[in-house]
Amino acid sequence: MGDASGDAGLLFHGSSSDKAVVSSKAVVEELYSAVERGDADTVRRLLNPDVDWWFHGPRAHQHLVLMRLLTGGAGAAPGIPFIVSTVEAFGSTVLAEGTDATGLLYWVHAWTVGPGGRVTEVREYCNTVLLVTRLGRAAEETTAYSQSQSQHVWQSRLPDHARRKLPALVLAI
Repeated sequence: MGDASGDAGLLFHGSSSDKAVVSSKAVVEELYSAVERGDADTVRRLLNPDVDWWFHGPRAHQHLVLMRLLTGGAGAAPGIPFIVSTVEAFGSTVLAEGTDATGLLYWVHAWTVGPGGRVTEVREYCNTVLLVTRLGRAAEETTAYSQSQSQHVWQSRLPDHARRKLPALVLAI
C-alpha cells in the first residue's frame, strides 16, 4: 500500500512510460475502493488538500454523489451509489465511466493524478458524452513550423439510444 512519501500504493512494472499509466490507475482504483469501504483516512491520503473539482451536467445532479463522497459531507455513507464499468489511464489522466444504480444517469470521472500519487483534479461529467483527445506534436516532426497533432484516445461507451440524446464534450489531455 502507500508509504511515507505519499505514493499511495503505486504499482511499478513495465517500461517507464507504463509506470505513470499503471500508477495513476492504481491510485484511482484505490480511491474508489476506499470510498466503497467508507475509509475516510485513505480518501484524504489520496486527495490533494486543494483538489480541483469541476462538474458538467444537469444542475439537479451537481452535488448528488461525488463531492459528498470525497469530502465526507452531509449524507455521505459508506458505499458507492453508482456502478463503475471501466477505468482507463492515459498518463496522469484516469477516466472512469459508469451509471447510477438505475442505469438512467451516465457519468465519466476524469481524474488527474499528480507526481506524488495524489489526485489533484477531478472533472465529473453527468449525462454527457465525453470524447478525449491527446494534444501534442508527432515525434517525427523536427521543424519549428510543425503543426500541432491531436489523437482521439477515448470515447464514452454509451448505448446508441443514450448517445443520441446527450450533449457531447471534448476533453483535451
